[in-house]
Amino acid sequence: MNELMIETMESGNPANGQPACSCPMHAVRGPRVSLDASDELVFPMHKRVITQYSTDASGVTELHLYYGEKEISFDEPELFAFGEALAGQPRFVAGTATRWGEGYDWLRVRELLEQLIEEGILRRADAGESDSVSVPNGVRPSPLPPAQSTVPRTWFECEAIIRELTGRPVELGYLELVIPIYRVAHIAMDAEGRQVGEANVFPPQLRLDVPTEWRTCQLPGSRYLNARPMNVSALKSMRKHWTPTMVALLRIREAYLRRFPGARDGWTVGDLQRLSALVLTVPAYLLMRTERRVENGDLHPVLSSMFRVTDGVRMTMHNMLFIPVDEPTLPPDAPMTSSELYAYAERTNVFLSETGVCSGPQAMIEEFLNVLINGQPVAGIESTVLDAPVQAALAELEPAIDYGLYGLQAHAVVLSLWPAVARAYERLLKIFETWPEDDACETRIAFRKHLRSQVRFLRTGTLLGTEEWRVSRERVLEDMYAQCGRGMGTPSSGGTLPERIAPVVAEAAHYAHAAGQLRAALKRRFCGTTATHSLEVESLVASLMDYFRQEQAIVRAACEIQGHINRLLRRTPPARPFTASDISLFYQMQGSESRPPYLVNDLDEVLGLRAVVTQDTIEITDRTAA
Repeated sequence: MNELMIETMESGNPANGQPACSCPMHAVRGPRVSLDASDELVFPMHKRVITQYSTDASGVTELHLYYGEKEISFDEPELFAFGEALAGQPRFVAGTATRWGEGYDWLRVRELLEQLIEEGILRRADAGESDSVSVPNGVRPSPLPPAQSTVPRTWFECEAIIRELTGRPVELGYLELVIPIYRVAHIAMDAEGRQVGEANVFPPQLRLDVPTEWRTCQLPGSRYLNARPMNVSALKSMRKHWTPTMVALLRIREAYLRRFPGARDGWTVGDLQRLSALVLTVPAYLLMRTERRVENGDLHPVLSSMFRVTDGVRMTMHNMLFIPVDEPTLPPDAPMTSSELYAYAERTNVFLSETGVCSGPQAMIEEFLNVLINGQPVAGIESTVLDAPVQAALAELEPAIDYGLYGLQAHAVVLSLWPAVARAYERLLKIFETWPEDDACETRIAFRKHLRSQVRFLRTGTLLGTEEWRVSRERVLEDMYAQCGRGMGTPSSGGTLPERIAPVVAEAAHYAHAAGQLRAALKRRFCGTTATHSLEVESLVASLMDYFRQEQAIVRAACEIQGHINRLLRRTPPARPFTASDISLFYQMQGSESRPPYLVNDLDEVLGLRAVVTQDTIEITDRTAA
């Protein structure tokens, strides 16, 4: 019996490694539908089908048809012609499918077609039904909620902005430790009156309502007639500035290759992640340097267009490196080509966002990838004369790239906090789960319940839920840190990332003082006036102090890099110390329901224990003490 492999792609459980798909072929089937050769069949939205071949490690080739949430796989070469023909059929008579390849008999084809009907991929045509699909082409309403901000802001207002959004001020001199370097330019306005980040501005509270034309996407592939519209205004601007944008990209590409000459022999996932992030850093550098900065509203549209088109590559590489849901992640040194990148983006729905779809036609995207990755110039590039602001920006590539590489190093350091947070929760829960049940301490029972809830969420709702995923993430961050050092000519300065963020041996006096404060507070909460449970309390103290020392090492390494950034931009050094909890403000501004829990916040909110960790001190305050 002939069976196709048809998978329904679903949101898998990111915590326990549950795959993001299930195969209905493994379920018990009911009676199969009966099909006659004369029946007419319809393949609704067939333009949404993405056809891709893959070859596994053993050399076996398969054909895959991606259709919305369905993936149809053909592993028999004689059926490849059937699969390719199927993808191009909006409507057909069932019996004609025997002529899609050589040697197809009706019984075999009928089984395949019946299976596709059962899976909801094909359906019988209704009487009098037209062959064509009605394609809406009118202007669509904006998919975005009303903007919360009405005034353009800049990060020179960093302290005020972050206070407004989080309740805590953070000085400009710590900006790149809270806002990832590749998002710094998001809130800026360009000379066409559009924000660099368009609909994806971060923080989202700073997005402005800018006149934008939205239309239904008619581009074939994953975006075809999607319920989410495409931004036509951004596409029109992109087309207007296309050739000079490609000229600028070629110049940045060449500057990258001077820093990373190994990429000339073949690009890797890590290379493309760095290159795309550095492209986004060029406008950020112009906007953020203290002297001769580009004022908000003056950024040349070539530079904002370059940012927008390249950010899609940056997001795709991020998914490849960090998101093990749709497909397993790839190591930073995995080879990557322009065609493989495009295929990945299509089959994993990178072209779809929460509010809209990518507006670039396939030919335009492929031309861009050929420029960025393969170095192939576009037509007319030889006669293109860049406007003076663009030429001036490209003359500043070396410090802009330094800014980007420092920023990526800082990003690698601060992201290292979250695997440490997840492990700390796991260790604490283990202590509480083995705590002897010889009393009815309500505080201990309540905190244990809270820990269980937080660990459950880490395991089921985040990408930190398994040690395998944490280690994979840390390897990517270690490579990011090291490669950026190589790009700046300092490959071993200060050691590797694991060495830089390793907890300091607990000999300093302030460690003993903090541990004493912590011990006294925990005894009051969990032991009362008795001397029982001292072993459990000591385990808690040791575990929490290990975690705080890890936080301190991360803050120390991050602040050192931030110092390099501030000197590069000629910023005034910040006056107040940066704290580990400041790192968590990124997720607070993001507003995501899936943001990871932060242990220091839980200690404060549930137990009344405030921990403030800077690069030099660890301070524990018992807010409930008399």
